[in-house]
Amino acid sequence: MLSGDVYVMRRIQTFASRFGFEVEELREKILADPIFAATFTKEPRRQGFHERTAADWINALPQVRQFERLPQGGKNAWCVSVDGGIRMTKDNPDTASKALDFKWMTGETTFWAMHKYTRESGGNQDSQFKEMKDLLRNFMQHWRQSDALIVIVDGPYYTGARMDELRHLLRTQPPLSFATPIAGVPEILERTC
Repeated sequence: MLSGDVYVMRRIQTFASRFGFEVEELREKILADPIFAATFTKEPRRQGFHERTAADWINALPQVRQFERLPQGGKNAWCVSVDGGIRMTKDNPDTASKALDFKWMTGETTFWAMHKYTRESGGNQDSQFKEMKDLLRNFMQHWRQSDALIVIVDGPYYTGARMDELRHLLRTQPPLSFATPIAGVPEILERTC
């Protein structure tokens, strides 16, 4: 646990320098005290489990080819800009959306997707929901007919009312956009093939 995870090691080193402890002293305390050790780990919901599971599931669909998990940050991340273009952030100084998560081909269509799993309401979750609505609004300006955008939303946060809000922002003429739980992706791919 202590030598293989860069995130954990960085947090331990920061803690050590901030409070004047030696890293080895913290290592011994972490190994002896699981409650103390938990303060240095990532929360399970922040470890990308849902996104990895979604990626594996989508990639296994028979209609999907050339599946890619896209970079989540930095200059090589892909986003939808305010003018509707899908670009790498290095080519888009006015990045309007959070990074897109997946890209794949189905038939002649390039699908771009953002996936979110959200449990409960709250400040950060409500901000994520707003980001998805902004993403769909920006995609309204998109011009490449062979592209499609899917906002994949899972979890109890996405009530019928919230799904309706997202669906009011969809394009029904190419380039198409969709909002669906992951279970709805195969049907969308069947309709667009």
